[in-house]
Amino acid sequence: MDLKQFQWKHRLLLIFAMDENDPPFKKLKDEIIAQKAEVENRDLLIFEIFERGLSRMNTTPLDPVNVHSIRKHYAVPQSAFKVILIGKDGGIKLKKDDTANLELIFERIDAMPMRKNEMLMGK
Repeated sequence: MDLKQFQWKHRLLLIFAMDENDPPFKKLKDEIIAQKAEVENRDLLIFEIFERGLSRMNTTPLDPVNVHSIRKHYAVPQSAFKVILIGKDGGIKLKKDDTANLELIFERIDAMPMRKNEMLMGK
């Protein structure tokens, strides 16, 4: 899967976890659900990439070949929990190996020049 198709349209949040029951994943997922409007306001696509179980982009299932390709491209070990934020320009803006919270992710996004411009334009 070529993530460049989202460049200049969306920010990407890649969440790598063992499965849906991984505690750091569950915590972050709960925050995302609770702040759905804020996630959408920031043009954020959520990729849930699991070692076991069905991986998704938002609610769309991802093909296992694409999951492997994304994991390999970002050099994420199979059993690792990792969060990677990719800006609209395609650059990596944040990498966290431990628990990441949505507040930190939003702070990083809101500090980006492109996001500041979006906020000025009323988005």
